[in-house]
Amino acid sequence: MDSNLLSLLKIPSVPEDIHYWIIRTNGGEYYEDFTLHEYISISWDYVSLSILYTKDDDEIKRLIEVYEKISTLPEDSDDESDGTAKGKITAILNKINRFVFEIDKGDIILIPSKNSDRIAIAKVIGDVYEAENYVESYLQANPTTEIVPCPYRKRRKIKILKTITKGQMDIYLAKGFNSQHALSSMDEYAPYINRTIYGIYSRGDELHTTLHAGHPNGLTLKELVEFSTQLEKTASSIAQQCEIPFDSSQVEVKLNIHSPGLIELIGSISGAGIVLSLLIFTVNNLINGGKLNISYKKDTQTGKVDFSVTSETPGISGNAQKSKRIELKEKEELLELVNKLDVKTPEIVAAILNGDKITPNMLASSQPVEQQLQLEQLPDSSATESKNDM
Repeated sequence: MDSNLLSLLKIPSVPEDIHYWIIRTNGGEYYEDFTLHEYISISWDYVSLSILYTKDDDEIKRLIEVYEKISTLPEDSDDESDGTAKGKITAILNKINRFVFEIDKGDIILIPSKNSDRIAIAKVIGDVYEAENYVESYLQANPTTEIVPCPYRKRRKIKILKTITKGQMDIYLAKGFNSQHALSSMDEYAPYINRTIYGIYSRGDELHTTLHAGHPNGLTLKELVEFSTQLEKTASSIAQQCEIPFDSSQVEVKLNIHSPGLIELIGSISGAGIVLSLLIFTVNNLINGGKLNISYKKDTQTGKVDFSVTSETPGISGNAQKSKRIELKEKEELLELVNKLDVKTPEIVAAILNGDKITPNMLASSQPVEQQLQLEQLPDSSATESKNDM
């Protein structure tokens, strides 16, 4: 099914070819420096970029052996080896090579503080480079600083997307922090990292969206069934109105029934994903109100469903049929549930609804339920077209 909805609503798209990493901060010592000045770095300065670019692995391994005095390293040192001297050398070289040659622009980096009390999530925005005399220059310019500047030379510029606490961390993502390696791949935790960063996003041919619901003790089974049933009814109603084929059995659900309960819905962009995006924006409008009106029409010849946002445009070229406003059926029943279960939708959705600028901090934040819930239907489609900045 062809649709313009995802681009119209500026839903973030996560590339499929990016990778995910965790980089340690020397027991949290360099966490503030990394996050405040937005860079990451790795040790072993004696293996310079020039050496990495011009020497083969065997030469670099001999250099590591000399500098590290590998034979005297304790068996519990931070490495990925089999405990042998050769394994320790290879483990160090692997970490350096990952930092220099495998990390790429667009990759996501997790940066933990001491004891992982805070975790900064960042995007790599620069190529690897070397910084000379950083500590001396920084301390000279900031003689009273309480920040411990990192002396490591090999660096990459990053952009902080979000910072979370240990208590906010997805329980499934927490398992990835068991490793104490200086630099490790977190690709297997990509779904949990993505849903931590983005409340709603597309990746490949799937759309992912997350709702938070529940009391301090989480959701009961009865509450979960009631809420799921109501969401299915609403989604089916929206799909029927827009003449979009929808099969709820094709929507994948991932649950984390903790406080608050996390419900992730996943559907194909070609069908169920469009319905899910409409569902989340409609539920958010019910909870928080909003100025955004979503209308639609279907071209009877091509089958294309064309959406518009608070627009007076005629819609599909050559199709004189008037746009129809999406209406929320069984509104009161759904409202009662979202109020009872303290349902929260991604803040980015509320911002789009109100024509506000989307900020990095909004990408994964939840929008709290307002005390005064608005019961009005979506506004009429006679308003001026909303201009949203991403």
